[in-house]
Amino acid sequence: MTALDHALNWIDGELIAGGALIAFGLLLVGCGGLLWRFGESTAARAMVLPLLVMGGLIAVLSAVGTLNNVRRIAEFREAYAVDPSAFVEQEVARVQGFMSWYVYTFFGASILIVAGLAAFLIAGAPMWKAIGLAMIVLGAAALHVDFFSKASATQYLANLALLDGAHAANERYTGFP
Repeated sequence: MTALDHALNWIDGELIAGGALIAFGLLLVGCGGLLWRFGESTAARAMVLPLLVMGGLIAVLSAVGTLNNVRRIAEFREAYAVDPSAFVEQEVARVQGFMSWYVYTFFGASILIVAGLAAFLIAGAPMWKAIGLAMIVLGAAALHVDFFSKASATQYLANLALLDGAHAANERYTGFP
């Protein structure tokens, strides 16, 4: 496989994950709408706005990420066609650059979950309990995204490193049978 093949496989995985998250966000928005229409308890009414906001946020952010990845397909093909070695170097640098974010998003999502749990357990008002539940779901969604994103980025980086090493070895031994 070429570096372009690995890049396109990585994007395919990101598109699948993005699509699943868009569907999840829309499902949450739909649940909020159903609670608005049919919910009669104060707890059901309190969940409407947090579900709409959280579902909308997840769907919109996922759609933006998906559109960015669709745009990258043409950019990747062009960059690879111009200079495959430079493409690999650029991709390695790009992936290494965003992999440092995972530590921060892990802690941010964990704080969101703990704060949501605290809001749910401590607050007496249904709205604060609903906001706490929404924070927990949003934090769990962020952990879910980062778990799979980190795994695929790590594999992608490993594949690029193998190709880069093989390319370098081939350049060193050019002319040998």
